[in-house]
Amino acid sequence: MQGKMGYTAEELNMIYESVLNQVEEGIVISDDENKVLFINRAAEVIEGVDAKKSLNKSMEELYSPTENTPKHSRHAIVLNTGIAANEYINQYVVKETHRVMNVIERMFPVNYDNRTIAVYSLIKNLPVIKKNMEQSLELYNHFEEEKPRNGTKYTFNSILGNDITFVEAISNAKHVAQNQTNVLIYGETGTGKELFAQSIHNHSVFQNGPFISVNCAAIPATLLESMFFGTVKGAYTGSANMAGLFEQAENGTLFLDEINSMDISLQAKLLKVIENKTIRRIGSEKELDINCRILCALNEDPLECIENGKLRRDLYYRLSSCILQIPPLRKRKSDIPLLCNCFIKRFNREYNQNIRRIDDGVLQIFLDYQWPGNVRELQHVIESAYSVSEENLSVLCLEHISPYYRSFLVNEPREHADQDIVNQRSSNYAVVPTTRGFSMEGRSLKEVMDDYEKNILLFCIQRNSGNVSAAARELKLTRQALQYKMKKYDL
Repeated sequence: MQGKMGYTAEELNMIYESVLNQVEEGIVISDDENKVLFINRAAEVIEGVDAKKSLNKSMEELYSPTENTPKHSRHAIVLNTGIAANEYINQYVVKETHRVMNVIERMFPVNYDNRTIAVYSLIKNLPVIKKNMEQSLELYNHFEEEKPRNGTKYTFNSILGNDITFVEAISNAKHVAQNQTNVLIYGETGTGKELFAQSIHNHSVFQNGPFISVNCAAIPATLLESMFFGTVKGAYTGSANMAGLFEQAENGTLFLDEINSMDISLQAKLLKVIENKTIRRIGSEKELDINCRILCALNEDPLECIENGKLRRDLYYRLSSCILQIPPLRKRKSDIPLLCNCFIKRFNREYNQNIRRIDDGVLQIFLDYQWPGNVRELQHVIESAYSVSEENLSVLCLEHISPYYRSFLVNEPREHADQDIVNQRSSNYAVVPTTRGFSMEGRSLKEVMDDYEKNILLFCIQRNSGNVSAAARELKLTRQALQYKMKKYDL
């Protein structure tokens, strides 16, 4: 017997069965004698039954009612009346497993030639639905209910991770937040230094005061001093009476990120402020007392910064009474599935999508990848899928990730390597990309040169593990100039 398009009845059955087995709802179909015709894979999981063993058995033989449900099989009722049962909460016992089921069920007749020839049920597991609702509510509370009102975004409840070293870092941060010690936070770019800094602020006696964050690498050295200390009118041409950041952070926290990018002479003045708790505006002879907590952060190893002349030794020792080290993502890969689920739920809301999970193969690639950009890079990789993928996507696969990030994930050597091994491997590369392989191919000289410059920038940024400041220093560019070029070439 041939079906449409030349399919046999057996082939059509295989097609229909394959489709029904991909449906998330449990499906149970019974014939006109109320015997089981089909049970899909989801129903097997929900009820704990064996679909093959259940075929041709009556519904009464497989299931029994409880004291809370009708004595007659609802399948039998729909079979006899030919009327669909609207969605309802049902409770029954699976005889084979003795499992008491609490489900949300819908039931429909299949009517043909004025008679009901089959009945099918669509089943949702009520406890699973409740759990998903609780997790969604918990996630909402995690990001919304605990949201502080002092201009910051994060508290310790915002920090996700179960890795033992990361949990220890959180515990240490909570402990130091309770006193007024100045703290040095050390972590690679993208590990969450500002997240920790804001959490410390919101867990401290300064939580009702302002939180002011300054990226020292993003501000020209000539402006930093006046920004920090403020000015008085007449100090220099065009100057006005202006409070500096230390004054603006009164009774709050001043967070100085990437202080290894701060001019050495300015670091000496910062050390004096930390020791004396006083500042003097530029052009003024009056000392002003300050009362704010100072948190500093480094994206490079402190001792290496000292050896390379990026950090004053005396400033380091003044801050080293409390150093918080945030482990990189490659050192806590067990947290990657947790972080992925968090980002998926967040971006589902922001992009009005309904991605349920990440493909197992992609997750394995994530677990093998070294993540030089750390959690921030993971977040951007996942968000890229939302930016470029089609609507109604349910599973995030490799092809949904933007080509830019996909090239790193696929081409990166994926041994479970320590960063030292990765750096050693990188040192075997050529110093810069060569012109080999560059062809005019009808292009102008400018197009070829732009292409070559883009490759040099990309190579240098990768070699410095995504650290823009370090890449800029190697290229002998200002950070702002490199950022401009990165934007120009969409890097």
